[in-house]
Order: sequence, then structure tokens, then C-alpha cells
Amino acid sequence: MVEPVFSESRGRAPELSSKPVDKRPILFGILGAVIVIIFFGGLGYWLYINPEATATLRDIFIIFLGLGAFFVILLLIALVVMTVYLVLKVNDLIQLLNREIKPILLKIQETLGTAQGTVTFLSDHAVQPVISTASTVAAIRAITRSLFRRD
Repeated sequence: MVEPVFSESRGRAPELSSKPVDKRPILFGILGAVIVIIFFGGLGYWLYINPEATATLRDIFIIFLGLGAFFVILLLIALVVMTVYLVLKVNDLIQLLNREIKPILLKIQETLGTAQGTVTFLSDHAVQPVISTASTVAAIRAITRSLFRRD
């Protein structure tokens, strides 16, 4: 692993590192670029001096471009077909939700409304009188205890 040239400290300017920089990746990159340039330059020169080979390579290249375009068109057609299939499946799912789930949700909402009405009725007619009676009894007890308290 190559160490950074500069090491940063908090609040101070960067200082030069004492370790030397590894220059091998740079040299390998330059050497690779020079080899590629020489290869393509030699290939271009060879094609320039051999027009028959150039015509043959041109024809082969055109055939490969045509095959590539053909495969790309086939893939695009397959993608369109899959997209249409998925859209139809999503439409089927929406129809299922409308036919099956929506009535169930409406019945659940109706049941919740009935339950809420029942709870409100019980609260008004059963729970509140019991609570008010219990609080009145507790108040009377507290008053009598404070009046008749023995110290």
C-alpha cells in the first residue's frame, strides 16, 4: 500500500512525509500506454500498406456491427415485452384489490363504526354513572373522616 505524500494534522499545515513515493504504478502505466500506442500505430501502418487486408477487416467489422445491432434490437424487444407483461400484472393486482380487498375494508370500517357506537353508549350509560357515584362516595368518606377525625 502506498502511503500518502502529505500527512495532515489537526489545525496545522500539511507536512511532507518522510517515506518516499512508490513510482512503480506510474511507470507501469506509462509503459502500458506506450505499448498500446505503438501497437495501434503499427497496426495502422500495416493496414495502410495492405489495402486487401484493410478491406477484409473492414467487412468483418461491419458484419460484427450489424450482429451487435441485431442483438441490441432483440434485447430491446424483450425489454418491451417484459414491461408490457409487468404492466398487465400490476393491472391484475389493482383489479384484485378493488374486487376483493376493498369490500373487506368497507365491512371492517362498518364494524369499527358499530363498535365505536357501542363503546360510546356504554361509556355514557354505564361507566360514567358508576364513576360519578364512586367519586361522590369517596368525597363523602373524605369529608366524614376529616370531620370526625380523632387527634
